[in-house]
Amino acid sequence: MSKLSKQDKVEIYHLWHDYQIAPAELSQRYRVGKTNINYLLALIGRHGLAILDQPFTAYTSNFKEQALRRIIVEHEPARRVSIDLGLKSSGMLSNWLREYRKNGYNIVNKQRGRPPYDQKRTADQTGKSSAQARERPLTPAELEAENRERIRKKIERLSRPADQEPQAAEIA
Repeated sequence: MSKLSKQDKVEIYHLWHDYQIAPAELSQRYRVGKTNINYLLALIGRHGLAILDQPFTAYTSNFKEQALRRIIVEHEPARRVSIDLGLKSSGMLSNWLREYRKNGYNIVNKQRGRPPYDQKRTADQTGKSSAQARERPLTPAELEAENRERIRKKIERLSRPADQEPQAAEIA
C-alpha cells in the first residue's frame, strides 16, 4: 500500500463524489486497499475535507478509554466509532483495543521521544545494563584487560577490507 498525499485524498473523494467512480476502481488506480478507500470516503463524508488538515494528534488516556468503552460496553462497531471520532486510520482503534487487552484492561500511553539520559539503559557486552555494570568498580587488572580487548577489536575492524560487512554490531 502506498501512502497517499492530501492532494490524492481530495482527488479520490472528488472522483468518487462527482464522477461516481467506484471505490474498487479507485483502489486499483491509486494502489491502495479497497477498505482504506472506503474508510477515507466515509471519513471525509462525515467530517468534510477539513479532516485532512488536522495535524498529528496524541490522544489522551481518557479519550482512548471512552472510545474503547463504546466498543466493549456499548457493542458499537469499531469502524463506526473510528469514523465518528475522526481517527486518521481505521486500524488505530484496533491497535488500542489490542494493547488494552494485552495490558490487563488498562490504558497505557506510550512515552514519545527519547528517554531522559538518567533513565537510559543500554546493555554492554556482558548483557548487564550500564547501571548494573557500574555497581562494582573494576580492578586495575580487569580495567586493563577490558581496554586491551576493546583495542584488539578496534584494530581487527580497521584492518578488515572496506567491502566486507561487519560480523556483529559495532560500537564506535
